[in-house]
Amino acid sequence: MQHATALGTVVHATPLIPALREAMPDCRIAVAASGFALEVLRNNPGIEQLIETPSPLRDWRGAAEALRGNNPFRSGEFVIITPVGNDRTKIVLQSLFSGAGARVGFTQVPALYRAAFEFDYGKSQIENNLSILPALGHSTHHFEPQMFVGAEDVEWAERMLAERGVQAGQVVAAFVTQTSVTQRKGWRPERFQAAAEFLIQRYGAHIVFVGTASESAAIDELRKRIPHATSSFAGKTNLLQMAALLSLCDVGLTLDTGTMHVGRTVGLPMTIVAPAWSPPLEWLPLNNPRYRILKNAELDVCPPDYVIDEVSVEEVTEALRALLEEFPPTL
Repeated sequence: MQHATALGTVVHATPLIPALREAMPDCRIAVAASGFALEVLRNNPGIEQLIETPSPLRDWRGAAEALRGNNPFRSGEFVIITPVGNDRTKIVLQSLFSGAGARVGFTQVPALYRAAFEFDYGKSQIENNLSILPALGHSTHHFEPQMFVGAEDVEWAERMLAERGVQAGQVVAAFVTQTSVTQRKGWRPERFQAAAEFLIQRYGAHIVFVGTASESAAIDELRKRIPHATSSFAGKTNLLQMAALLSLCDVGLTLDTGTMHVGRTVGLPMTIVAPAWSPPLEWLPLNNPRYRILKNAELDVCPPDYVIDEVSVEEVTEALRALLEEFPPTL
């Protein structure tokens, strides 16, 4: 079941699918989902059926009825799994009325579960989710998050880049410069500008900005600072189109935010400017050569006026250079 309200939470649950497939090759997997989880999971070859239901957080009765009516396993035994972020009581109620013989995973109602988990902050989001496998009697190992874009999404992204003047063989760099207004994870606009000019002058790169519609105005202000042609797709893509667009980019510069997690699902090499107050273990792709995580300070509490000034332009441009050298663009 997948009704999490944060994009990163949904993305970091996707490794469960190949883990289950590897541990139990003949198992059948259906996912009940709502909201953007439907986009993240669409086209996933490990899922037999993606069941759209209302969000149980808004309408648990309707969600339960939709799941019960579309459940492909209702005539046999099956287990409900609730990954991290799906532990709310109303989500448990949807699972309770699905007809499942057992429930396993993260929950606020452990009495209704065969194996109930609480989040372990000594593990990453992915590790927490994969800890469900031993409860089912299977060992596992690390899997990266995945999204699967369709041919139509790739064709759209290729067309959009061509319409914006990107030439064959030209380096394309994705910039993720905005985060939720409730999270202080910003890097100064003039520093993003300097990093963009470095990529343009050294590699002839075309800079592509991605984000949500609410971030488009701030992105356009930043683009005005850059005396070269750039493109903004903020608010102009759905999640699969965004994933397709990022899959066509050669390198990324990003804050720690949901769009970064989408870039990870398609293996985009990225330099990540990380905040001092957020532990990297929970969310960031540690010990992976495709990602350079720049975090130069440690804070227990985020100051009200916090900006990530401890990460310099020089560190960022060096990390971008190293990524383009190690993972050269495919011409």
